Parts: sequence; C-alpha cells; structure tokens
Amino acid sequence: MKKIIALLLLVCCMAAVSAGCGYTDALDKVNGTSSVEETTQGDETPSTKDEVNEDTVDYDDNIDGLISYFIDKKYMAESSAKTEMDYSLVGAEIGYKFTVNKSVTIELYEYDTKNLNATAKEIINSVKEVGTFTILDLAPVKAYISNNGKYMMIYSDKSINDKKPDTTSANYALREEIIENFKNFK
Repeated sequence: MKKIIALLLLVCCMAAVSAGCGYTDALDKVNGTSSVEETTQGDETPSTKDEVNEDTVDYDDNIDGLISYFIDKKYMAESSAKTEMDYSLVGAEIGYKFTVNKSVTIELYEYDTKNLNATAKEIINSVKEVGTFTILDLAPVKAYISNNGKYMMIYSDKSINDKKPDTTSANYALREEIIENFKNFK
C-alpha cells in the first residue's frame, strides 16, 4: 500500500512539474561551457572508457562523488534541498533531486551497469537513442546519460525557453557547462 501511495504521489509531482515548467522543453540542449561558445547539438568530444577525466580524479565513482563534484563546481550548494527519488521507476540503484534555486532542479541517478534490470535498460537505451524517456504514460522527459553509462541526469531550468533559447544568456551557458561536465564525470 505504501508503494502505491508513493507511486501516486510521484505521478502527481511529475505531472505538476511537467505542467509548470514545460518538462520536455526545459530539459533540451547539451554541451557547452560557462564562457559562451558556439555549440551545435551533437557536437560532442568522443570519449572512450579508457580515458580519464582529470577534473574528476579526486572524486569517488559513485553518486556521492558526483554530488561532491557538482558542489565543488558550484552547480549546487551543500544546502540545496535534497529529495530521495523513487529511483526504481527508472531502474536506478539510487537517485536524488536537488532544488538549486526557484528555477533550477537537478535529478541525479546511478546505475549498476553490470547488473541492469529491464527498466534500466529501457530507460538508458531510450535516452541514448532519442534523449528522452517515458514512464507511467507521462510526457517524455529529457535526460542525459554520462559517457560511462553509469549516471543519468534530468536538468530543468524554467528560465530557459528551449523553443527559442537565448544562447548568449548566462543560464544557458551554465546549463551547457553542467551537462558537458556531467557527461564527462569519470
């Protein structure tokens, strides 16, 4: 019964977020840096599993290390509101949502890549193929998978209009930097 109530609560929350900020639109566009650069969707630096991101060597290769990395990069504060998500809905091992400020939320999930369940495989494959996933028959959710396939991020910034983004805005540049550094974590 508790799981059903938690599931219904999650569905209501996701519907409210989806309606309130245009979930699909608020989570588009990938790659960039904080100093505004010309980027186009699909411009990504190839990565292999043998490459080591020197920027992340001091962090554990787990969700806590990723969170510490984001805090150290000032993408969120230690005091950011942290909510444990029902990560089983996306087949993850663990997941948290951080309210960074009134317009930005970041959801981070960790997968056991050696032991993916059917849900995890479906979600990860969908994000890799089309950049979105769908759960509980809700609108598609824009998400990002790290290059090593171990982490998934949902990034929402209500201040960015993805149908016609201001690519020179500081918020847009910051989002692009966060997505790039997320993808290259470990």
